[in-house]
Amino acid sequence: MASRPPRILVVDDNKQNLEILQKTLTAAEYEVITAADGPTALSLIESAAPDLVLLDVMMPDMSGYEVCERIRANEASRLLPVVMLTVLSEVTDRIRGIETGADDFLSKPFNREELLTRVKSLLRIKALHDEIETKNRLLRTLFGRYVSAEVAAEIVADPGRHLKLGGEKREVTVLFGDLRGFTPLAEQLDPQDAVDILNIYLTLVVDTVFRFGGTLDKFRGDGFMAFFGVPVRREDDPANAVRCALAVQEGLKRITFARFPDLRLHMGNGINTGIVIAGNIGSERRTDYTVIGNEVNVAQRLESNAGPGQILMTGSTYERVKDAVQVRELGLLRVTGKQEGVMAYDVLCWRGA
Repeated sequence: MASRPPRILVVDDNKQNLEILQKTLTAAEYEVITAADGPTALSLIESAAPDLVLLDVMMPDMSGYEVCERIRANEASRLLPVVMLTVLSEVTDRIRGIETGADDFLSKPFNREELLTRVKSLLRIKALHDEIETKNRLLRTLFGRYVSAEVAAEIVADPGRHLKLGGEKREVTVLFGDLRGFTPLAEQLDPQDAVDILNIYLTLVVDTVFRFGGTLDKFRGDGFMAFFGVPVRREDDPANAVRCALAVQEGLKRITFARFPDLRLHMGNGINTGIVIAGNIGSERRTDYTVIGNEVNVAQRLESNAGPGQILMTGSTYERVKDAVQVRELGLLRVTGKQEGVMAYDVLCWRGA
């Protein structure tokens, strides 16, 4: 299907000017819509989505300057090309137009070739903006599978910083979670029922991780891994990881299944804070944004030691959240890969929650 021709909105309170501009642009195979005043023009920008606006400056009630300011104040139209048509020749008038956001000027009476050349040039620039925005929207959608919409927007705004191939040392808080006793239960269920249950559980996990600003690394059957602190670092990352685990545990208590009214899901969590290698690991053709290092393994080992409904965190995480959380000290736990035991704490609740 052929794409539509560029749509141009012509705004002028002079009927003869409107007819001349419409005839000129239509002959050049542009789609033309018209407005005789500012409010009508703003309404058409909302409803008809023009690709460019030819805007008369001197109009009653609402001048072209005011219309242009309103166009630029609207997030949806802030990049819409605007060419001002004016009989004013003073430099101060043109400066005012630039200050309100005009992209170009044409003096009345206009030259046909000059008009079409400037329109063509600005439409080409808009097409490039649209192409970039389409790609950015695709990137935000892709990143939205792993991080919240806010974090995805930060990554797209500075991809060179966040998406370069390779890793760097960063302090992060890693959160692991895994359902207890689900594997033997799933073996007794119809596969579709097992998948439906998992999808409800994982929806809770994804929504909660994103709500607290975490990055979802991967699913492992009925388990998951998330981390806080990369690609975007915040001072309260350790606290957000703990609050995220508590929120998922509380959410599981409220989940019910119509086909299995007696079924309740129980999860164990492990949390650790430390220095890891974070970044895009892989090749130019296939990368995986993740964190690797012994501190990740420690969080996973704690999760494997957690009982149903239990959240275990290391001393390094506890030191960063101790004023805001109630815990039960468990002492040193033996962890594979560590010669010495790891101080562990059982998270009871968030103070004031």
